[in-house]
Amino acid sequence: MPLFLRRVAYVVGVTLLVGSSACSSPATTFYALNPLPPAATQGDPAGGRGPGVGVGPVFLPERLDRPQIVTRIGENTLHLAEFDQWAAPLRDSFPRVLAENLSILIPTDRVSVFPWSPEEPIEYEVRVEVTQFDGSLGGDCSLISRWSILRRADKRLTMGTSNHTEPAGNTYTTLVAAENRLLAALSRDVATAVKAFLQ
Repeated sequence: MPLFLRRVAYVVGVTLLVGSSACSSPATTFYALNPLPPAATQGDPAGGRGPGVGVGPVFLPERLDRPQIVTRIGENTLHLAEFDQWAAPLRDSFPRVLAENLSILIPTDRVSVFPWSPEEPIEYEVRVEVTQFDGSLGGDCSLISRWSILRRADKRLTMGTSNHTEPAGNTYTTLVAAENRLLAALSRDVATAVKAFLQ
């Protein structure tokens, strides 16, 4: 075979090999945080449509603000799952689901996510700083956060800390389900504090 034909055959062979490898790569699976079901409603608001609640800002650790789901594989080591990713950025989905949970748990149909319009009738501002929201496959997931609630009418402020842990299971599906339960637990902590203002 002439030299140039051997070179063409080699290039074609390498191209087919690369294409075959690309086709065999695992498909990426996308996961989402979900709000509580409506059946979780606890009681009625103090008349009307419920209080105006503004959620945010919510601060997340920079290490979690990425598409890949982050897990711990050691005391100081993190793993980014290349083929198991969030369907939406956590910086958006975390406060959105927290707001939806609060609208169910308080309940109220007047919940806004920061930044809200100046015309929004916000009576209570909820701020959250998350310090941990991750876990390890085969181990536990943890959500540790500090939060505050400001009642605008009299500038009364209440603050709290939430520290919750759930078994993560052995798959990313069970891990995300655990993180959903953790966010629901934080939502209940905040909802209880908001309802204390209403009494």
